[in-house]
Amino acid sequence: MPSFTVVYRTPDSPAISRGVFPGQSETLVRQELVRRGWSVLLVQESKPTLRERIKTFSNGAIKLPRFGVSTSELALLCEVFKALYSSGVQMLQIVEMTIDETPNPWLRKKLVLVLEHLRIGDSLADAMSDLRCRRAFPALMVETIRTGEANGRLDDALDRLKRTFKRMADTKRDTISALVYPAFTLLVFMGVCSILAIKIPDALNEFIGEVEMAKLMPRIPSSIRLLFTIRQHPIYLIFPPSFLAGLIVLWLVGMRFRSTRHALTWVQRHIPIVGKLLELFALVRFLEIITANHESGIAIGESLLLVERSVDEAFIEESIARIHKNVMTNGVSLGVAMDAPKEQRVFPGLVRQMVHAGETSGRFTEMLRPIMDFYNEQATAQLKRLMDSITPTMLILLGSVIGPIVVGIYKTIGLMNDAVGSGAGM
Repeated sequence: MPSFTVVYRTPDSPAISRGVFPGQSETLVRQELVRRGWSVLLVQESKPTLRERIKTFSNGAIKLPRFGVSTSELALLCEVFKALYSSGVQMLQIVEMTIDETPNPWLRKKLVLVLEHLRIGDSLADAMSDLRCRRAFPALMVETIRTGEANGRLDDALDRLKRTFKRMADTKRDTISALVYPAFTLLVFMGVCSILAIKIPDALNEFIGEVEMAKLMPRIPSSIRLLFTIRQHPIYLIFPPSFLAGLIVLWLVGMRFRSTRHALTWVQRHIPIVGKLLELFALVRFLEIITANHESGIAIGESLLLVERSVDEAFIEESIARIHKNVMTNGVSLGVAMDAPKEQRVFPGLVRQMVHAGETSGRFTEMLRPIMDFYNEQATAQLKRLMDSITPTMLILLGSVIGPIVVGIYKTIGLMNDAVGSGAGM
């Protein structure tokens, strides 16, 4: 828990005193001291001493700063809120208990802001709507909680949010786990190639001499000549990882701008296996959020806006924006708006038919849940297919590079033996 240096004056003594007090925030420390009847002149966060920093470092307790909250942390937060609220605990006490048990210091600060709003009588949704909490609590979470508070079903709203965030977290975890192995293998591959490019030319030059090696250079295999070229110009070792890192940075930056997201998403969708996988995950997220919003009682217009902010896929976002405009302007149903020619290229026919059937029968949630599970199973199978194809792909890549080098080394050794033998005979 952080500590704060306080300059204060007590009722018993007019002298100004200074002290250090633990607390979650400056506001809470000030409120506690004012409640004692003290006159608080200044409150500021205390900086750790050099001894404390050394002790923290020696204990291995130093952690990198956090500036965000993960989807899995939001899912856990909703689960804790729902469990305590269903047990009859007041929301003010729930937030107080959650603050003490939250390991993420950045999220803990945002919960302190929420607690301060709750102390003055604001609702949980209004407290989370504070501009300082905008990055911590997404609009989907705030509006779902607001609807749950309005209709008296906050526990159900929190349970739906928990399931939604948990599915998002599982999707993200599975996708990252599928990409970690090829990324690690690629790094090892680049490291091995770098070592070969440095060690093999040096060993050959040392064995036969640079002059004799220069004479043999036109006759040795091209794979070994390439290693000598890389050894003479080390910049070639830095270029591949720098090029990949540059592509990743450009991709991440480009995805933040609407003008480039469409083109990058088009490229992403045409990547074999990966493009289809990401498209299925985005479709599952759309169905999950639209279903959860309908269960919470959120109006279709507001629900489409929340989905547009949460899907994070350019084609679906653009389609939802057009559907929202059509629904709000022309007063058509969601199913009719999704049957427009442009939307038919984004949403599969099965999804559009189930939306139609759900709106017609009044069983919107019951119709979309099975189709969401169907596409989620398809995405899981596609992910398994991707992970199964990674190993043979990496083996082929390694073999296509290491194989010619090994064969080239044997041929080069043979040429060197011939050169040494002919030199001895002379």
